[in-house]
Amino acid sequence: MPHLLTEAQLRKVEAEHPDGLSSAELVAVFAEHEIPFSEATLRKYVQLGLVPRSRRVGRKGKHRGSRGIYPVRAVRRINTIKRLMAEQYTIEEIKERFFAFKDHIETVDEALGQLLSRFEERIAEEPSPEVRRRLERELESVRGHARELLASATRLEKLLLSAGRRPRPRGGGAASPTELL
Repeated sequence: MPHLLTEAQLRKVEAEHPDGLSSAELVAVFAEHEIPFSEATLRKYVQLGLVPRSRRVGRKGKHRGSRGIYPVRAVRRINTIKRLMAEQYTIEEIKERFFAFKDHIETVDEALGQLLSRFEERIAEEPSPEVRRRLERELESVRGHARELLASATRLEKLLLSAGRRPRPRGGGAASPTELL
């Protein structure tokens, strides 16, 4: 089995980089644990849709430009890809069988988080305490529905993935003459 990041190491990275990581920081996370991973591999995974794209984030200060920041979930995603490849899955199998719905679910999760934050901001601006309490109760209801939606989508994803699992041929090399019949 290849050397992979442990759950504790993944959580530590997620806690230390809640706003995301640059490509150099992403590569460094794996290098710290002597796990081979390069920026070229990161670019390949992004091009294949296995890892989410970076977003441009401006730097403070005049004429400092911006830099690409990958969501912190990219670390967990790369770790999973490395584990599956060690189990002899192809990139195409990994993409189809393990990440077919994950990007969409994560996009919905992020969008809901942003929407709920905007609701919170607007509710906080409400001058009437009575109206604010009513809006806060409604927001809690929406939050609960959002959690239910994400949990249901994740459950359905798991059911679809487990239903679609077919035995994989093991080994490698050319097929024997009897296998070709």
